[in-house]
Amino acid sequence: MEFALAQAVERLPAWEPIRSEKVQSLNNLRAGMAGEKRIYETILSVKMHDEAAILQDMALPLMAGSTFQMDLVLVAKSGILLIESKQIAGRLRFHPVPAELRKVDEDGKIQAVYDCPVAQLSEQQQNLHQWLTMAGYQVPVYGAVVFANNPVIEEIKQNAPVYKMREVRNLIRRHLVRQPVMDTGEIRALEKSMRLDARPYLPFPLKGIHSAVGRLGPLCLYCSEPLQRHSQRNWLCAKCKRREKDPGLVTLLAWFLLVRKTIRPREVMILLELKSHESARGLLARLPLIKIGKGKAVEYMADYGQLAQSDDVIKVVKAWLAGKEAIRQ
Repeated sequence: MEFALAQAVERLPAWEPIRSEKVQSLNNLRAGMAGEKRIYETILSVKMHDEAAILQDMALPLMAGSTFQMDLVLVAKSGILLIESKQIAGRLRFHPVPAELRKVDEDGKIQAVYDCPVAQLSEQQQNLHQWLTMAGYQVPVYGAVVFANNPVIEEIKQNAPVYKMREVRNLIRRHLVRQPVMDTGEIRALEKSMRLDARPYLPFPLKGIHSAVGRLGPLCLYCSEPLQRHSQRNWLCAKCKRREKDPGLVTLLAWFLLVRKTIRPREVMILLELKSHESARGLLARLPLIKIGKGKAVEYMADYGQLAQSDDVIKVVKAWLAGKEAIRQ
C-alpha cells in the first residue's frame, strides 16, 4: 500500500484534488506504520513464555465476504489481547456523543476530528469474537488502544482502555498473569487457524486514480521526472542527468496498482519504448500474471494476491521504497 500511494503521488498532476488526498493517506500510513513498529518492538522487550504469539496487520473474514483488520494481536495462555495502534500527537479529547476523538489547541479550538479509537476497538473485539465462534473457539478477547507518541489526553471516560507508549510493558505483563484459559497446544492451533484464514488487504487498482494519472512511464527515482530510454537497459533523466537501470518492473507494478488489472503487450511497448511484442512479453513474464485471450486480443491480468507474495515483486518494492527513504533523509 505504501508503494501504491507513493506511486500515485508521483504520477498524479499537482493540480489534481485527489493528489492531496493521497499525500495525506501516505503520510498517515507511514505514521501509523512507525507507531505500530514502536509498539511491536516494546511488546517484544517484555519477557514472555515461548508459546505466546504476536500477529501483526491481521485481516480475518466474516459473513458475506466482509473482513476486519487488526493492528496487533497477542495470543497467550491468558487469552487474546487486541491492540489498536494510534499515532496522533497534540492535545486530545474523547467526545462521547457522537463518539469521536478531537484534537484541540491550547485554547480548546478543534483542529481535527477522528473516529473514536475506543469505539473502533470495541467493534474489532466483537468482530474477533464472531470469527472465533465461527472457527470453533471460545477464548476471551481483551482490548487496548495504545498511543505510540504519548499525546496529552485532556478528556476521557474513566476506565477507558486507553494507554500511552510508556504503559505498554505493564499492560502486557498484566495480561500474561491473568487466569490461564489455553495450553500451549491450543495457542498454536489458534495461531495456525488465524494465519490460514487471514486475508490480505489488496484494494487495487486504487479507486479514483485511473483517469487522473498523468505520467505512466518510467520516472526518475531521485526527482520523479520522466525518464528517456538511453540504451537497451539504461534510462536517462533529462532533468538531473541521473541514469536508471531497468525501471520496467516498477512501471508495470504502478500500472496494475493505479490504472487497471490488465495490460496488453502493445501498451507495454508504448510505456517502455519497446520495439517488439517479444520484448514486452519477456518483461511481463517476470511477473506472476495470468495470460488471457489469444493473438492480438491477448492480455495479461494481475492476481494481486500472487503479486503480493512474489519474491521478485517484494524485492523490487522494497528496493524502490528504500531508495526513496534514503533520498528523503
